[in-house]
Amino acid sequence: MRVSDAASGKLITMRHEEKFICSERQLTLLSSRLSSLLPYDDNQSGDGYRIRSLYFDTPERKFFRESVNGVDHRRKYRIRFYNLDASFCRMERKDTEGRLKQKHSAKIAQETVRELLDGGTFCDSENALMREAYLLQESEGLRPSSIVDYFRTAFTYPTGNIRITFDRNISCTDRVSEFFDKHALLLPVMPADRHILEVKYDGILPGFIARALDTGSLQQVSFSKYAYAMSLLLGNGRKEEGYEL
Repeated sequence: MRVSDAASGKLITMRHEEKFICSERQLTLLSSRLSSLLPYDDNQSGDGYRIRSLYFDTPERKFFRESVNGVDHRRKYRIRFYNLDASFCRMERKDTEGRLKQKHSAKIAQETVRELLDGGTFCDSENALMREAYLLQESEGLRPSSIVDYFRTAFTYPTGNIRITFDRNISCTDRVSEFFDKHALLLPVMPADRHILEVKYDGILPGFIARALDTGSLQQVSFSKYAYAMSLLLGNGRKEEGYEL
C-alpha cells in the first residue's frame, strides 16, 4: 500500500504489521507448517539470529508516551546489530500511521555508536536520517534510552513483500553503556513461554499463508517491544493480560 508523504511530496510504502502472543508450542507448530511453504530469510543462519536494539528517546520520554497512548502518527528511533557482531550497525526510524508501518534505515559506524553511548552526537551529515536525529538531539535532547534484545526466526515470501517472524526471549535493560557487551545483564520482558509472532505484508495476505497461521487460538495484540520494555524498566511491571501498550 502506498500513501503520499505530505511533507516531501514523495510516495512512500506503508506495510501491514500484525502481532500475536504465542507459546513455544504454538511457534513449533507454525514453524513446521511454514517451513514447507516459505523460505527462511536469506540472512538467517540455522534456526534464527539474535537482534539487539538501542532505542532513543527524549528526557520526557516522548516516543514511549506516544506509543503507550496509541498516538496514530508516531515514530521510534533505534540502532541495531545482529548476532552480537558490532561490525555492522544500522540506524532506523520506524513510523506508525494508524495500523500501517514504515521503516527508514542507514548504516552507522560502530565508532559513532560508541560516541553516542558516551554522550556524543549524531553527525550533521547529508544523510537525511542522521541529520534528523542530530536535529532532534539539538532541539529535544534525543538520547539513548534502553536496550531490547531477542532471538528471531524469519520466513519470507516475495509476492506482497511478506515477512513472518518469531521473536523469542525478549529482554531489556536501561544500562545503555552495555549495548555492545555480550554479557550484558538483561531482564525478561514477557512471562516465561511467551513470545511474539509478527506478520508483515503489503496489500493482502495470501490465503494459503493465512490458513497456515491459523491455530484457532492466536491472540492479536498491539505490542511495542520498546514500550513494553520501558514500562517494565520504569517500574510499572508487566501486564499479565492483554499486553496492550
